[in-house]
Amino acid sequence: MKRARKQQPIQPPLPPMQPVRLEKFHLFWILAIGLSILLTAIMVRDITKPFVEMHSWGHAHDAWVARSHVKYGLGYTKGFDTFAVGNPPAANPTRYLDHPVLFTLINAAVMYALGINEWSMRAVNIICTIIALLLFLKILRHLFDDATSLLAGLFFCLFPLIAFYGVNMWLYPLALLAYWCYLSLIGALKDSAVKKWHKPVLAIAIFLAIQMTWEGFFFAMAMGIHYVCHCIHKRKRPDGSLLLILAIAPFASLALDFIVLAAGQNWDFKRLFELARIRSSSGELGNALTWTVWFARFVEHAFTNFSLPVIIVVIFSLTIGQLYAAIRKNIPRPYSIKFSQFWLFFMPAFFQLTLLKGTLYPHQYWERPMVLFMAIAAALAVMILFDIVKKLKLEVAVIASATLIILLCAGCVYGINYYYGIRWQNPKRIEMFKYLNSKIPEDESLLSLDSFTIDQFPGVKAASYRPETAWYLDREIVCPPGSIYQVTSQDNAIINIPKFMADTEQKVKTGKYTVYLIPVVCDYTDKATGQRYSVTNIQQVINEFAKKYKFDSEYGYIEGISRKVPWTDFAPWIYRLNPYAGQETFYQQAMLPYLVFDLKGNPPNKQ
Repeated sequence: MKRARKQQPIQPPLPPMQPVRLEKFHLFWILAIGLSILLTAIMVRDITKPFVEMHSWGHAHDAWVARSHVKYGLGYTKGFDTFAVGNPPAANPTRYLDHPVLFTLINAAVMYALGINEWSMRAVNIICTIIALLLFLKILRHLFDDATSLLAGLFFCLFPLIAFYGVNMWLYPLALLAYWCYLSLIGALKDSAVKKWHKPVLAIAIFLAIQMTWEGFFFAMAMGIHYVCHCIHKRKRPDGSLLLILAIAPFASLALDFIVLAAGQNWDFKRLFELARIRSSSGELGNALTWTVWFARFVEHAFTNFSLPVIIVVIFSLTIGQLYAAIRKNIPRPYSIKFSQFWLFFMPAFFQLTLLKGTLYPHQYWERPMVLFMAIAAALAVMILFDIVKKLKLEVAVIASATLIILLCAGCVYGINYYYGIRWQNPKRIEMFKYLNSKIPEDESLLSLDSFTIDQFPGVKAASYRPETAWYLDREIVCPPGSIYQVTSQDNAIINIPKFMADTEQKVKTGKYTVYLIPVVCDYTDKATGQRYSVTNIQQVINEFAKKYKFDSEYGYIEGISRKVPWTDFAPWIYRLNPYAGQETFYQQAMLPYLVFDLKGNPPNKQ
């Protein structure tokens, strides 16, 4: 007889492995606070520096219009972004009616509390960026495991785009708060119960995000489209109140923005639609902007915004990596390798970059909505590498993953230094404006042959002083009438010296002008035609002027500096392969030499 085989007790199936959690010692949030400290340490760099850095005109613009609210009061600005300088300011100021007004009003409140200075806006941007980071981590922790979430948070902090620009103040805290409420309501977040306050907070966050900036609408679009697709995919009836929130809140906020901005300019809706058309098509490049040019610029910005190593691993993560994750989907593991809610994180970037494609060319930060899914994809790439290599040996997988993290961080740190090294505006020009501002009384103006104005889209965008000029030279600039110029050829013009001297003498007699600023190289732009001419007799003008008015005793001559050209102008394809080649510090804006004449001093022949 065969011996009966001993029966083995039936073992119950093993429960699926849960994501690794660090709750026992609250280690996750301790590390999250560490990331916040790291981000603060990066962004506080040069927090008090003048507005000379990359896109200094944009930073100075926000500070300037906030200062107008603080300095002149809402009775003067009427709550609109207002271009105003001097004291008293112009009776009929120029309004900047291109963006929602709430953003600047909040900035003005901050500046009122912290003082009129460069660092007040930067400090609030740091706070908003930290809040966005913590909300991002909170969302990711319920979508992925702790390790993946913290890695994504680390890359978020180190992307040059975030480390330099931050998150555009109030938009991303509001957008991520809306994402948290939305994902909770549709049951997409693990271990997150639906609360009564989720729906009202979702509606408020969406509404306010669009009141801050137009880009808030792209996040609202993403949630609306995602919810419809979610219901179709799950074959369930949509929640009527949630659907109404996702539809009514963004369109109501958008309508309010249009009404307020149109009301500020005699109900001119046509101008706003024309502005939207320009930004959605040609932008600042005009007819030169094609999809081929757009894509080349997109790639160029991406290399510097995120670094080349990050882009490589993101491409791997979103292609081969996600294919690998799909094959391995039924194998339990304590970490994440599949991109959860990819479309929700991807759509805001897609909508912003394609629907307003004309805005990408001059603005690196237009790629900012890519930050969220780029950070997640880079973190998943590390976890996928670990999952693949651990089959060989666990220690090898740990070393490989750590090496990849160090490589990605090194690429980002190099990019951060590159961005902080760029000087868009010439520091000497800033020094000149500061000096002139101290010399000219508040109720006087600067006489100048250089208007320092920007008029990109006449009739659509308001012409104004360049913001750095207005911030540091808080005075009106008065230029001579166009009648003093005589066109001599297609490209050249001359100044009628007798007319110029007579106009100057008439203005000096009023006693309202202290200084005349004359560039050594002078251009003239005909306001009627927009044609620009080079003034060929400027040296003769200076010689005649110097006979009657003396040089300023302290700052008579300001030396100019030529524009330092980066690799983009000479070898664009080399630049795109190696974005940090060539000059790491350059002046995007050239500076002309200037002569400063003291109109209230004794003439040269009476000294």
